[in-house]
Amino acid sequence: MQLALTTGAELQSWVIMVAGNIFLIVLAVRAVGHYAKREWGELLGHFVAGVVVAGFVFSSGTAKTMLIAIWNKVAGS
Repeated sequence: MQLALTTGAELQSWVIMVAGNIFLIVLAVRAVGHYAKREWGELLGHFVAGVVVAGFVFSSGTAKTMLIAIWNKVAGS
């Protein structure tokens, strides 16, 4: 009997996907409320936050690489 070696990458991917989707749903519901109240600044803020969260959720490897590159520029590494 062989034991399968797992790294947890599948679980991590699943958790990030579920948490990100829940966050995007919350942002969408709040954005509809801001649209109904004609609060354009808040609506735009939620839209931008949704785009950033979607980038981290659906392209986490690229986002990680980008943040590392930005950090290296700032820290001078």
